[in-house]
Amino acid sequence: MGNAFTDPTGRTVTFSPLHTRRRARDGTGTFGGAQARITARPLAPSLVRPLLAALIVLSGAVASIGIAAVAAPAAGAANWAPVHAGDFPDPSILQWDGSYYGFATQNFAAPSQTINVQVSTSSDGVHWTQLNGVDALPTVGSWAEPGETWAPSVEYNGSKFVMYYTATEVWSGDQCIGIATSSDPLGPYTDNSDSPAVCQNGVDVGNPVQTVDNGNYGGSIDPDIFTNSSGNSWLIWKSDGNHIGQEPTSIWSVPLTTALTPVFTTPTSLLTANTQNWQSGIVEGPDMYETTTGTYTLFYAGSDEGASTYAIGWASCAGPSGPCTDESRTAPLLTTSPGMSGPGGPDVYSVPQPGGGTQLVMAFAAWQGSTIGYLSCGIRPMYLADLSFQPNSGGPDTPALAPAVPAAAPAASPACPNPHTPDPGYWQVGSDGGIFSFGGAQFYGSTGSMHLNEPVVGMAASPSGNGYWLVASDGGVFAYGDAQFYGSTGSITLNKPIIALIPTLNGGGYWLIASDGGVFAYGNAKFYGSTGGDNLAYPVTAAAASFLGGGYWIVDANGQVFNFGDAQNEGQPAFAPGGYRITGMAATQNSNGYWLASANGNVAPFGNAAPYGSMVGTALNAPVVGMASNSNASGYWLQGQDGGIFTFGNAEFYGSMGGRHLNAPMVGIAAT
Repeated sequence: MGNAFTDPTGRTVTFSPLHTRRRARDGTGTFGGAQARITARPLAPSLVRPLLAALIVLSGAVASIGIAAVAAPAAGAANWAPVHAGDFPDPSILQWDGSYYGFATQNFAAPSQTINVQVSTSSDGVHWTQLNGVDALPTVGSWAEPGETWAPSVEYNGSKFVMYYTATEVWSGDQCIGIATSSDPLGPYTDNSDSPAVCQNGVDVGNPVQTVDNGNYGGSIDPDIFTNSSGNSWLIWKSDGNHIGQEPTSIWSVPLTTALTPVFTTPTSLLTANTQNWQSGIVEGPDMYETTTGTYTLFYAGSDEGASTYAIGWASCAGPSGPCTDESRTAPLLTTSPGMSGPGGPDVYSVPQPGGGTQLVMAFAAWQGSTIGYLSCGIRPMYLADLSFQPNSGGPDTPALAPAVPAAAPAASPACPNPHTPDPGYWQVGSDGGIFSFGGAQFYGSTGSMHLNEPVVGMAASPSGNGYWLVASDGGVFAYGDAQFYGSTGSITLNKPIIALIPTLNGGGYWLIASDGGVFAYGNAKFYGSTGGDNLAYPVTAAAASFLGGGYWIVDANGQVFNFGDAQNEGQPAFAPGGYRITGMAATQNSNGYWLASANGNVAPFGNAAPYGSMVGTALNAPVVGMASNSNASGYWLQGQDGGIFTFGNAEFYGSMGGRHLNAPMVGIAAT
């Protein structure tokens, strides 16, 4: 379920939220003096959301799309530069019939152009050509959600090519490992299974003939097919425990048949992360290599993939089924260096030498330069390191890495252009569609002079702050400024009236929310679920989108919160009687919290939402009918039905219609 948005260069691209390694976090919320404690699975706890118009994920080389490059540091002996232009995470290399085939995690493009498994080819294993538009796995298995395809691994079994890949299981939401086959190394690969091959989430325990599952370890990711010198094969992978707050994580193995399908037996744990050292409780992205002396080395990545501390370590193993000894307990093998940050996803293969013989190399991905994170315009291209083993009389041979293609200077760091953004401000909207602009919010139009079939019930700002949508109770949608029209329910007979419109991350679509919890998706908005058929006891009165637009919350008048997609339930009041009835909702900037506003001005924070204050206990001239947070969620505004505005936190007061004559009562607020 990738999230599409328009980058500053004008392209529509897709970001897969699950590319961030998720950790669990606790949060608390208060309502009317009571406190509720919840446990959430944050999407990206370390990310700070920049202005929406600046959000970007790059799918090509930095220079090719005009993204600014920060000046590179001075040249040095250990400078790194990518060998593959553009984003190519989790590379896996197949040597076949004199050619090299590189496979990688999905690209970032418009949903209609998403490539599940990227492919590149090379004649020498060093110089690579991307096969643009080629998808090695056009369709994931029926058990999996499309759009979240990670870390492929491909080998030949004697009659066909076998690909293991990571995808999200439809019915559990956990990431699992599937298997697909093809008669050609480039594909297309086909997964005919109705269940994953490996998924440690406890769902398939007791059904060992379909899925390797030895309990709930949060799912399984990062498969690696390993074949030793005797021709026997194993599958090695990581259990996704940090996805559910279960750390430290582990790396596992299970034997494969000659057809490279799993032997359905209890997997063996090879390595468990150390929570106290550089690994920070996470080991993942395994790759095993057998040396010429018959010893086994397990390479892996550790720490947080979205940080400069992410690095590659190694362990010595007695065999593919262990036991293994972590040889990088105190320090990793490869760390952030000039030209690259946070290396991970190792894959070892050999390349021919000009004078004869071969050279071992390790392919890996890293953030180019020092720009870390897709939301900061970073990319993770493929790098290449020469791999050698140094004799160690007191233990296993020690691996050493150096740039395979020494760079005169380290790779430059991508940087986001600075898009035009309006000054802070907000709009107030009346039930007749009249718009009142304050601060940096500009007036782009209204329905104030139009005859409406049904009253306007809310509004939402476009991500750039240079436009807005109005929505009427019949689902009629009115778009102004750079907000685009994608459809409406204006001509549809509804069971219950529409109460809100919430846009997607890039404004390429929106959801209309009905008072029975029905959800109608338009443009690039994806339907994640609704309560439309649940016969709720109280009407739905507010809604909000999650941080990266991969889900949404809806809340009823009594305070019950319903979450869909990647929106996590951070808590709710036990009930919201009388003046405490919920009339507004706003989310924080990382999917870990939200505020609920009541008609009497009370504001209840949940998860990591900060308690900036409320109007509860103050006599109001009119009830609160909505709320909006400022651009970085460091404050919020409450909207009164009489046009009054109440500010909290860092949200500033720019003016209001309070105390002025209104042709129609206020029904909502939106901020730039």
